[in-house]
Amino acid sequence: MPRLDPSIALALLRIATGLLAFPHGLRKLLKGPVAAIGGAMAAHGFPAWFAYVVVLGELAGLLMVVGLFSRAASVAVALTMAGIALVVNRADIPLIGTGDSLGFELSLLLAVASALCALAPSTRFSLDSIRRRTDRS
Repeated sequence: MPRLDPSIALALLRIATGLLAFPHGLRKLLKGPVAAIGGAMAAHGFPAWFAYVVVLGELAGLLMVVGLFSRAASVAVALTMAGIALVVNRADIPLIGTGDSLGFELSLLLAVASALCALAPSTRFSLDSIRRRTDRS
């Protein structure tokens, strides 16, 4: 079986993770962050304006997709998704494996995948790599 180039594998992970995170932020942005999740923020002890922080964290998925400021974007998505998993969806932890904990499972998976992207070396399949080549010239 042929081996997959690790750079391609990391690029696919970064792109897929960003593609899954970004639409959540876009939907909330279009509705208005506070209107979309301000009540949920307040219910979990956060000020309603914190909805903007969550939305920015999810919108960073677009930067992951194109590979621009990949590490910073990946950290933003990882922290946002970890917060969603542990604050918003933590009641679902005992339900893992039942099919009723998908919110927790997805947010945890996206947090881990984003953290891996933040820790992994940059790939040649990104705007960051083009920026680096341009900076060296």
